[in-house]
Amino acid sequence: MCRKSRERTKAKEWGGGDGMRLLAILSPTDKWGTKTEYTNLRKFFQSDGYLRIAPEVYMRVVPNRKAAEKHFRRIDEKAPKTGTVRLLRLTEKQFGNIYYVTGEDDRQEKTVGVKSVIML
Repeated sequence: MCRKSRERTKAKEWGGGDGMRLLAILSPTDKWGTKTEYTNLRKFFQSDGYLRIAPEVYMRVVPNRKAAEKHFRRIDEKAPKTGTVRLLRLTEKQFGNIYYVTGEDDRQEKTVGVKSVIML
């Protein structure tokens, strides 16, 4: 079974299909005073249940479009005055179609899988 098929199977087992994923992509600037604003935004993402999937990229699973819009409004309220915050909404099916180009699976991917999330 190829990696993409395994991920789709895991998404279906998890209950995918109904939910959506929100991606927030941050592009901070080097202007004076923006570091504090972006630090506050990152803290908001952590406290609101977002996962950091890459430097300056955060993701959250929401049940439907209405919940996604609510989170978009909340991020809009917290967004810094400079720089850019890009918001992207993906269905589980669209997220499942992401093609990963990687080398070998690292230790975490072998242990818990690519799509699994461990909450501590």
